[in-house]
Amino acid sequence: MRKVTAVLLAAAMAVAGLTGCGSQSSNATTAAESSQGAATEKAEESKDSAKGETTKGEKTIYVIVKVLGNQYWSVLQAGAEQAGKELGCNVVVVGTALESDIEGQLTLLQNAVSAQADGIVIAPLDSVSLDAPITEAYNSGIPVVLVDTVIKSENYSAALLTNNVEAGKVAAEELIRRMKDQGVSETEDAQIAIQVGSTGSQTINDRVKGFDEYWKDNAPEKWQVLNNDIKVNDGDISKAVGFCQDFITTYPNLKAVFGPNNGSTVGFVTGLTESGRTDITMVGFDFSAEIETMIRSGEYDVSSVVQRQYYMGYDGVKTALEMSDGNQVREKTVDTGVILVNTDNVDDPEVQSIINP
Repeated sequence: MRKVTAVLLAAAMAVAGLTGCGSQSSNATTAAESSQGAATEKAEESKDSAKGETTKGEKTIYVIVKVLGNQYWSVLQAGAEQAGKELGCNVVVVGTALESDIEGQLTLLQNAVSAQADGIVIAPLDSVSLDAPITEAYNSGIPVVLVDTVIKSENYSAALLTNNVEAGKVAAEELIRRMKDQGVSETEDAQIAIQVGSTGSQTINDRVKGFDEYWKDNAPEKWQVLNNDIKVNDGDISKAVGFCQDFITTYPNLKAVFGPNNGSTVGFVTGLTESGRTDITMVGFDFSAEIETMIRSGEYDVSSVVQRQYYMGYDGVKTALEMSDGNQVREKTVDTGVILVNTDNVDDPEVQSIINP
């Protein structure tokens, strides 16, 4: 039988504001220290349901996203919360404010372990730095389900994510096709810019790897990817917009851009829109409000590789809950797949079922 002291539970509650069967969120990664006292009374009230001692309906699954409030992660959060409602468990959603806040995510993970969560669903900010902490959580006996991003080791219970190398290849194939359709000559010097949210994310690294592999084998020789000048925006949209503007100013033969994650895509979208550069082709990832506006405008040559993150959130909670009951997964790693979204198919039923689940 699990026993959680009021002090430990208060620390967790300060981050998540857990109250019975449902979910609440906080983007203050230091909340456990700053408001521990204020959360003690709430922790006492919720203590019995947080222990997970009686029925499945009282179990608690922590969902730790990368950036709380970001549109991509909000969709994943919605899937997790819907799973909590339908499966009858407490879902506590927490996250950091920036993709660079690895220490903040570590604190959130430690809080979940200290609260003796019945399961943890986490999207690691850094595949290397979070490896040891996730391994520790896994070794404690708590089911740990990775979503979106893996760690370097196999020390986790299950993973629901995109095959990111293949997704990167899909992006490269789409960009080459679009550039040719736009009339860019195969004998013309063309430059393609990339910016990333983080260099520590295995997800992003794999997408860039797949992109480069496909590009090397299939793109015209004179079309140059600027791999020696990949910008790192740390998930900061203002930096991402600035980098787009820098690329436009620095490279006169810039013909296309590639954003392998949501923040980088938003940065390119905003930068291209502000500069009015409808002649630059773009392929990005995910489906933010910004890229939807660009796609629907019909003025830009743009396509986005869209993941099924809603299902990552829903199935992540479902898997963690099932494993907390002693069940095992048939497949440790599940590829949730991607779909290309552009002006031609944005309103198709299949696309809408993914972007507006």
